[in-house]
Amino acid sequence: MKKWLIVGLSLCLLACSNAPDTPISDFEFLTPRPFGYLNGDEIRHKIILETRNGVQLQRGGLPKRGAVNRWLNINQVAVNETKISGGFRYEINLVYQAFYAPLEVKMLTIPSFALPLAQGGNNASQTVPAWHFSLSPLRELSIRKDESGQYMRPDAAPPLLDNTGVVYGLWAALAVTLSSAGGLAYVYGYLPGLPKRRVFQRAAKRLASLSDTQIEQALTVFHQALNAVNGAPLFQHQLADFYQRHPPYQMADAQLRWFFQNSNQHFFSDTAPSSNGTLVNLRKLCAACLDLERG
Repeated sequence: MKKWLIVGLSLCLLACSNAPDTPISDFEFLTPRPFGYLNGDEIRHKIILETRNGVQLQRGGLPKRGAVNRWLNINQVAVNETKISGGFRYEINLVYQAFYAPLEVKMLTIPSFALPLAQGGNNASQTVPAWHFSLSPLRELSIRKDESGQYMRPDAAPPLLDNTGVVYGLWAALAVTLSSAGGLAYVYGYLPGLPKRRVFQRAAKRLASLSDTQIEQALTVFHQALNAVNGAPLFQHQLADFYQRHPPYQMADAQLRWFFQNSNQHFFSDTAPSSNGTLVNLRKLCAACLDLERG
């Protein structure tokens, strides 16, 4: 019995001696290639850290953004914290930038630093080792020359973009613009040689300047417009013939017949009719004929 008690105590002591006493369960330092860098290049490091027993990283002790030394800067420090069983997992991303212009390939070192850890009143740290890399010059130390003078490698000429589609598109847009402008000029009577397409446009402007006391002048203006379209004085009994030569105006037949009746009463009747609303209706008739004139 005493023998088995001694064996049990020995196993317990062995288990206690193998129990983990460090606050870190995993540490990885992931770095890129250590060569082929030029002045101004960025270098990215990633650190993966897993802790035990609620041990936490003290972020205030991490490297700060800014200058590390005269040729090395830290551009970015990013920490991602995840809670895991018994502790925490940290992913630390550091972006360095080297500003060193060597005359030849030179080995440089990003210095080591410590990651501070704490649990209650207990403190610990994990060392991130120094990292060595080589930096290359931007140009040769010894400048070669040829017969024409200093030897320099010219930049490769960039390929020219195919602008055929753009040119065709511009010509197409120009054609559409010109045709639209020509169509609008035709509709509004701005093209030379088409005076009849501006007859009612001019009449509408003149009618807009008249008042209710100038009914006879307004009727005369519209008579002149109809005569210009007809090519000769137009009377009411000639409307059927007028419509055969100018079919669109038949749509305003009722209004045109009102005009001739009203005009006859004003100019040939012993008792002139009331002028109330005559000018308004005449302007509406002129606007309708203007729409017909424009097609």
